[in-house]
Amino acid sequence: MKLDALIKNLPGIVYRTKNDKNWTAEFISEGCFELTGYHNKDFINSRIHLAEIILAEDFEMVWQKTQKAIVNKTSYNLEYRIKHKNGNIKYLWEQGQAIYDDNDQPIALEGFVQDVTRHKEIEQKLSIKQAQKKAILGTLPDIVILYDKDGNHLEVHAPNNLELIASYNDHIGKNIDAILPKKVCEMIRQAFIDCNQTKEIQILEYALVVKDRLRHLESRIVPTDNGHYLTVIRDVTESKQTDKIIKENEERLRLSLEVGELGSWEWNLVSNKIIRDDYQNHLFGIKTTNTEGKEQSITYQSFLENVHPDDREYIKTEISNAVKNASSYVLDYRIIHPDNSIHWLHEKGKIFKNTKGQSIRVIGVTHDITTQKIAEQKLKDDDVALRDYTEKLENKVKERTKELTTTVQKLVESNLSLEDQIQITKSAENEVKQNRYLLENISKNFPKGFVAVFDVDFNILLVEGEEVEDLGFKGLADSNTLLDHVIGVPADVKQKVRYNILKTFKGEHCSFEIAYQNRTFLVNTTPLYNSENKIEQVLLVHNNITLQKKAEFEILNTLKKEQELSELKSRFISMASHEFRTPLSAILSSAILIEKLNKPGNEEKRLNHVSKIRSNVKDLVLILNDFLSLSKLQEGKVLVQPSSFDLIDFSKSVIEEIEGIKKNGQIITLKHQQPKIDIHLDSKLLKHILFNLLSNAIKYSEENKSITLKIQTTNNNVLIEIIDQGIGIPKEDLDSMFQRFYRANNTTNIQGTGLGLNIVKQYTELMGGSITFKSELNVGSTFFIEFPLNIEKL
Repeated sequence: MKLDALIKNLPGIVYRTKNDKNWTAEFISEGCFELTGYHNKDFINSRIHLAEIILAEDFEMVWQKTQKAIVNKTSYNLEYRIKHKNGNIKYLWEQGQAIYDDNDQPIALEGFVQDVTRHKEIEQKLSIKQAQKKAILGTLPDIVILYDKDGNHLEVHAPNNLELIASYNDHIGKNIDAILPKKVCEMIRQAFIDCNQTKEIQILEYALVVKDRLRHLESRIVPTDNGHYLTVIRDVTESKQTDKIIKENEERLRLSLEVGELGSWEWNLVSNKIIRDDYQNHLFGIKTTNTEGKEQSITYQSFLENVHPDDREYIKTEISNAVKNASSYVLDYRIIHPDNSIHWLHEKGKIFKNTKGQSIRVIGVTHDITTQKIAEQKLKDDDVALRDYTEKLENKVKERTKELTTTVQKLVESNLSLEDQIQITKSAENEVKQNRYLLENISKNFPKGFVAVFDVDFNILLVEGEEVEDLGFKGLADSNTLLDHVIGVPADVKQKVRYNILKTFKGEHCSFEIAYQNRTFLVNTTPLYNSENKIEQVLLVHNNITLQKKAEFEILNTLKKEQELSELKSRFISMASHEFRTPLSAILSSAILIEKLNKPGNEEKRLNHVSKIRSNVKDLVLILNDFLSLSKLQEGKVLVQPSSFDLIDFSKSVIEEIEGIKKNGQIITLKHQQPKIDIHLDSKLLKHILFNLLSNAIKYSEENKSITLKIQTTNNNVLIEIIDQGIGIPKEDLDSMFQRFYRANNTTNIQGTGLGLNIVKQYTELMGGSITFKSELNVGSTFFIEFPLNIEKL
């Protein structure tokens, strides 16, 4: 009964069929109605067969795979389409296997069928989205490079494998100095500096020789928040050439307007060819053959053959000077036509240079002024003819003025149209630029993190990237998951993300850090605008900076240790130079005086100097013992060897031993409430601790001052206090007194190494104790030491 109920409620189909091409049903679960629209009785009574609803395109594949599995005695997995009773097409996934008799002959097929139509639709949508993204990336017309502050290539995007110098994939990690000319590198580095100072986009123009061809490039350099520079490079060679052609055409037009052009021509100085139209060939007295309306070329020498002999040297000299100086020229000269008639020509030409500054081309216009020359001659002979000619000339000027006005009007209209085109181009460039920045940010951050897009209700519309699956975020965009419903992100992180999304919807670009799942991300937000220039969505780019954070932490620790080492070195040199020099100088001085006091009667003086030598040698021994103790502590050679003893008797013996170094009138008082306190500590280490603290109290207190050693117990601990009435410690030195080689500012003239308290602290902690102190300047200091009463032996 339980099995029947389970099969009945399964969302798919459980079946048993014959192995025929109809797959005649012997058993089929009730779930077939939802998948096919037919009841299970329809299949069992053979009113409909499974083979009939499988699409014809998939039938043969299903049959071949099931038969192959039967032969190989393996299970089969199928994916095919069926036609539902209502006419809809559905995708099914099927898993099954054959049932064999005792002779290994297949007697039936059993299996399970599941509806995967929705999964297929999702796969198709994802495929379309991927294709759209790939198509958009492919439309970017420019090269985009991300540099660091030193000019190293970090990332490169080049559409359609566009290569200006070499393969841009080979540039990753290389510096611009290894790729670009020195002059271009200097321009780029200066642009980096200008970016930092002005925080504005820098635009550079330069030229490079690429594959034996000069290419003109425009670079737009944009500073980023992390100190990098985003550079967009566009090939503007064609635009430059177009500008050049426009300028040449404008020059031709200007020359034409000036002289009343009947035709223009071009002289290539490299090939020495002059290109003219048919009319100009006639103008220069050159015969033509069926080329009316077309351009023809002649050599400069052929042209000179038709020039009047008296004018040839004049023309050659004027043109040679113009070419040499790359300047314009104006000539009036005579030409001899084939019928031996002589015509006067007025010519204007302009020299054009290449990028190397070499003159390579002459563009000019020529006008027949024979009539004017004849008129000028007639004007000299006949005043009437002069007036007639003047009228004709004025009429011609009016005609030319009218033509000029028409031409200017056309130029104005052309310029207005050109301005409209420029405005449209700028709008298109701005739109492409916005898309390019969005796609570049997504592409740049995919490898080390992920990107996400949210709407105003905090629904996740997009989440993609290398770490999406590891973080458990895969599929969140498919169901429009809310930010608050994302699993694995702490509530405080969600609150921080929500806050910055709201700021971005107000038009701000935000940058912040978040940490979760043992990773640290640098998040940059960007508002996404719709066609009405309203913010519709927000893009969040998550860049994984876990390794950078770890490296920063390690670098800071290393720097801190180096600073500490440098400071210790300085303190040691300062201390050693003083503490060793003073007793050595005293020993040397006493030794010299003893040598001089060798006569009888000076015994007392010699003993006094010998005492000084012994005292200074003892001081040196104490200093060396401090160094030795510090060295053993650093090497881990100091081992605690505890034993049981009475602390009261032990303290009395230490006080007796230190009596010899007290100053005049100083008194050391031992205070305790209990006659005996048993402890289990290392007696050698404890003696060093008490001796050092008591000797410091003596050293930094004046004569006739009292020093107190107080001992008491609390619970399971013993508390030791050393109280003096000395010079005290300045407030600015309180936090540093336990550091190696550190001495307070008010102890400059008092002998000491700055190691004592550091060693005392380490010895105290080795025995499981703690040490603190309080001090007031010119009042005194109190040191507190606390030990457990019993320390178990290891």
